[in-house]
Amino acid sequence: MNAESENISISPPKNISHEQYRLLVDSITDYAIFLLDPTGRVVSWNPGAQQIKQYQPEEIIGKHFSTFYTAEAKASDYPAMELREAQRLGKFEDEGWRVRKDGSVFWANVIITPIYNEQKTLIGFSKITRNLSERKKAEDDLFKAYEELKNSEERFRLLIEGVTDYAIFMLDPAGNVATWNEGARRLKGYEAAEIIGKFFSKFYSQEAVQSGYPEYELSRAKAEGRFEDEGWRFRKDGSAFWANTVLTAIYNPHHELIGFSKITRDLTEKKRLEQQLFRINEELKESEEKSRLLINSVQDYAILMLNPEGIIVSWNAGAERLKGYKVQEIIGKHFSIFYPREAIQQGFPKFEIARALEYGHFEDEGWRIKKDGTAFWANVVLTPIYNSANRLLGFAKITRDLTERRRNEDLMQKNKELARINNDLDNFVYTASHDLKTPITNLEGLLDALTEEMGPEKDIHQEILTLMQGSIVSLKKVIDDLGDITKLQQEKEAPETVNLVELIEETKDNLREIINTSKSEIKVTDLAFETLEYSRKNLRSILYNLVINAIKYADPQRTPAILIQTYFSSTGEYVLSVADNGLGIADTQLDKIFSIYKRAHTHVEGSGLGLYLVKKILDNSGDRITVESEVGKGSVFQVYFKQEIS
Repeated sequence: MNAESENISISPPKNISHEQYRLLVDSITDYAIFLLDPTGRVVSWNPGAQQIKQYQPEEIIGKHFSTFYTAEAKASDYPAMELREAQRLGKFEDEGWRVRKDGSVFWANVIITPIYNEQKTLIGFSKITRNLSERKKAEDDLFKAYEELKNSEERFRLLIEGVTDYAIFMLDPAGNVATWNEGARRLKGYEAAEIIGKFFSKFYSQEAVQSGYPEYELSRAKAEGRFEDEGWRFRKDGSAFWANTVLTAIYNPHHELIGFSKITRDLTEKKRLEQQLFRINEELKESEEKSRLLINSVQDYAILMLNPEGIIVSWNAGAERLKGYKVQEIIGKHFSIFYPREAIQQGFPKFEIARALEYGHFEDEGWRIKKDGTAFWANVVLTPIYNSANRLLGFAKITRDLTERRRNEDLMQKNKELARINNDLDNFVYTASHDLKTPITNLEGLLDALTEEMGPEKDIHQEILTLMQGSIVSLKKVIDDLGDITKLQQEKEAPETVNLVELIEETKDNLREIINTSKSEIKVTDLAFETLEYSRKNLRSILYNLVINAIKYADPQRTPAILIQTYFSSTGEYVLSVADNGLGIADTQLDKIFSIYKRAHTHVEGSGLGLYLVKKILDNSGDRITVESEVGKGSVFQVYFKQEIS
């Protein structure tokens, strides 16, 4: 109803007489087609009007057309409003109750169109009324009336030519175009000879055709009698327009489908809005050069404009850098292209627009997708833009890449969790190492008292007593190790110059009994350096645990051989190497042996604290340890120290 009035030519057809014209129009009986003067009085009357409304020409010509309206409509001055709206909008269409001569009512579809002469002076109105009780034949009859009226006399020709913003045509039962009117030619761009006989899917997008949408429309119209839809349709030249379509199934008296009527109306007012927004944007770019340069110079933010439907209409250098699209690739696309499939399926882009309109601003963080398919964590701010008349022009959208911050936050969270776990473990170790000392001391005293109490009989139970004493010693060793672990967390030993040769000899002395028992051979060769700046106590603990581990995990088939060396790494680190020919460690166990209470071979006596203690000492000093091992051949532990070169 937004069509504008047209300056229509009133020159009559030259190839037909007025009388023939009128005879043709008078043959139409399914439509009431008549003219009103500018005041609304009837000035012509066709047989269709006579049949539908029951008035003879001499009874109605000169009467006001409000005669056909109910008392309520006349009381509200509805007929006068129809004429005003028709003159204001260029056309007025309505459905409602109308009254025949005998007082009976019928539901009517009414179209009133103002008629102007070449000087754009209003000379009257055309009025077409149809009885919708015969809806199944209405579109076919309207098209026939349109085709017949094209050759009618001047005023009827003006009436039909005034209806040019509708494409009205017929389809056969298979969906092929069977008829084509002037409105269809103007709207879709095809001549009748080009389109008649073609399947009507030519007006649809490739995606709609591939999904079978045209066939779906036919099935809905056939099942329900009528199908109405709005969506994008395409002209002959490939351009798109937003269309309202009404598809009605047509049946003969035997209820056999003979085809479909299709009425299409161009609703591209939204398109004009987009063009207006783009023009405003272009004018702003010309008049506000500094703002444009500022926006384009921003490399870390994607700054873009959307039209009211979410279509991208501007694109800055930061957007290209962040999202990967060139301006010519992205302008005209919907901004949902940046969202994961799940977000699109859940309607999140539409939700963002709705929230921005509701609150004047919408901010969010979430995953977005670049052109190459990679995801990034984005901060998005969406703001609606209005003109001075408070009319929505579109949206400003600013996107910032926060992937690095998100990654750092995740790492910080994981580090906090690890720190909490380590703290809990240290607290447990501290508590256990202190709380167990008194019971162990008591147990040791009780065992001594029991031994004395047994007197001469102790020799009978000496084996059991020896095992009990060995267990207590082992338990005390575990508690001492736990205490050492606790001290590592609470104390930081000052470094001193440690002589490695002396420390190795001291370690051998401390382990002499187990060395002699196992017949181990400890060799020290190729010392690239003989001193280290380190805590002597901690270095002794490192060397002690590595050597005793090499002895404990010896291969029973051969004499234990331990080789201690020092050398410099390619990066300048000081390396202490302890190699053995023991059982070796499986690849699956290499990552576990430095964990607390973890051992590669459970058949060998041990607490699983030694290597954990070594790793803890080195972590605290910023140094590291590695291991290379082969099952059945032995292991090489390499301790890397960072030393200040004086």
